[in-house]
Amino acid sequence: MSRSPGTVFPWVFIMLMIGSLFWLYRSLQRDLDHMDVCEENLKQIYLILTLYEWEKGQLPSFELFPEDPKLDEQSILQVLEPFGLDPEKLVCPAAPQAVKRHGVSYLWNPALNHGSLRDRNEVTWVLVDVQALDDAVQGPHFGTYMVLFTDGTVERTRHPPHSLPVQYD
Repeated sequence: MSRSPGTVFPWVFIMLMIGSLFWLYRSLQRDLDHMDVCEENLKQIYLILTLYEWEKGQLPSFELFPEDPKLDEQSILQVLEPFGLDPEKLVCPAAPQAVKRHGVSYLWNPALNHGSLRDRNEVTWVLVDVQALDDAVQGPHFGTYMVLFTDGTVERTRHPPHSLPVQYD
């Protein structure tokens, strides 16, 4: 008994739809997991910055974005690794592969160099996803950027911090 093409097509269509929905669900779940990991990374970095400040009396001096995080003496990696920072915490899982290979995916607020997290009149940003350098580049978290603030909070925002030193038109 052979089936006519008209009876096979609905089953193929249904299977393709189920497969597509499953793929969409897995993709969405992966993106949500990346957001959670990124937020946790930033919170861990904050704890280590707090430890550094308690021990040294002030925050270190970092570059906005180190050219070579493994060699640059003002790299967040070089300065904070001796304080227990896991290098993997410096890379957002949602960052592009080229940024992941670089070893740091967050921008540092240079206005905080030799400053303090604790003794501030107002809350300001500490770290933000590197994609925030260019307004034309969408943030890696559903079009948003993760931002760590001096009070230890982490927020998602559609707009880069206004005081970001470099932005391209």
